[in-house]
Amino acid sequence: MSTKIISTNVEIMGKPYPVRCPEDELTALQQAAHYLDQKMCEVRDSGKAINLERIAIITALNMAYELLQAGHQKSGFIDKINQYILKLQEKLDLSSLPTQADML
Repeated sequence: MSTKIISTNVEIMGKPYPVRCPEDELTALQQAAHYLDQKMCEVRDSGKAINLERIAIITALNMAYELLQAGHQKSGFIDKINQYILKLQEKLDLSSLPTQADML
């Protein structure tokens, strides 16, 4: 079953933009548009960029950097979890070995 595609508007820096998306993804699209609007307004308000194209590019670079950093943090977290699991497995393996008392 295919999802119905709908047309909607999102507002970025006070300007409406018509977009289309699957109906069941509308909320996520609206959240993404709101996040983008906030980030672009932050760049504009910082005075680092004046025109819309430059604001969009700087915002995109900032968001790409955030995404990459989150990916690196996630990888580090997964590595730590895997190390912890290995230590737990070693402890379980050692605890299941027969002791000298068990052999008597």
